[in-house]
Amino acid sequence: MTKIVSLYNNKGGVAKTTTLFNMAVYLAQVQEKKVLLVDCDPQCNCTELFFCSADNFDDPDLPLPGTSIYEALQPRFDGDTARIDVKNIDITPSPIYKNLSILRGDINFSRAEQYFSLAISQAVTESIHDKNTYAVMSRMLRDLGTLHGFDYILCDVGPSAGSITRMTILSCDGVFIPTAPDRFSYQAIQGMGSIMNEWLTRHELIIATFDPYGIKAPFATPKFYGAIVNNYKIHRAGKKKGSYLKWEQLIKDGIVNLLLSGPGRKLLPNQKSLLSNPFVASIRDVGAMAPVAQIVGKAIFDIAQPDTVHASSDGDYYRGAVWSDWVARMEEYKSEIGKIAVAME
Repeated sequence: MTKIVSLYNNKGGVAKTTTLFNMAVYLAQVQEKKVLLVDCDPQCNCTELFFCSADNFDDPDLPLPGTSIYEALQPRFDGDTARIDVKNIDITPSPIYKNLSILRGDINFSRAEQYFSLAISQAVTESIHDKNTYAVMSRMLRDLGTLHGFDYILCDVGPSAGSITRMTILSCDGVFIPTAPDRFSYQAIQGMGSIMNEWLTRHELIIATFDPYGIKAPFATPKFYGAIVNNYKIHRAGKKKGSYLKWEQLIKDGIVNLLLSGPGRKLLPNQKSLLSNPFVASIRDVGAMAPVAQIVGKAIFDIAQPDTVHASSDGDYYRGAVWSDWVARMEEYKSEIGKIAVAME
């Protein structure tokens, strides 16, 4: 059965898209799983990263291949169909990675905000139209998983609490929360508890109205798969700097006390151990490796030695101790991505 997963934080700059893309490559290449990326963010950063390794990607006169997410869902938004026929959706295989495909993003998908907002407010009423719009994302993702035999569908969402992000998260089986060890991530965690609780409370009310109208609710209550701390720095001795540890502890306490526990909390941990330690991976700052990976369209742990020419100041690729350090850092990064994959099992 297909597992649908997303990374969500209403704060930007926490390496959400980068981590999701690397998760997808890890699952497809290392674990040999069949993976679909779905770009649900109208900014389309995941789509850019997916296609930038393709020949002629920078040619503005060449349209991107495949169906976009907005094109896929438009028949529902136009009111022509209750359920998307996923056989009409043309998903695109990766230019370089076997087992990896994408339902690409679309700047026009921002228009879906109004359709989903209306559905969220009206689906609890007798409106069959709005109930079908409320269910359309989950139905489509699960039908795509069944049709193509995907093991995982990974959804990239924007750093917002808008209706597009909301409907995507509610369509998932589980969610990771990426963070950075700083004040702003801590502030975001403080607000996410009420946001997620409101979403899930309203969600229960809405799907409870489906059965009397003969509508099967295509949802699984999303669970918390764990938090990821990104972009911390270390001392030369290899230990995390104290300031990062302090913010990491505050974020940890915030996740446990504000998201996962307390009266009426709806977001449940996938494993009880997450109630004591919600972090499943700890990824230190990867420095120049991130922009190089974005240039060549590869996973960070898959950068080749010739690719380092893009980081070099003299126009030559890295050798010797410098390249050895990159290899060690990539293996460390790959190990942490592997921990995220384990948390989804």
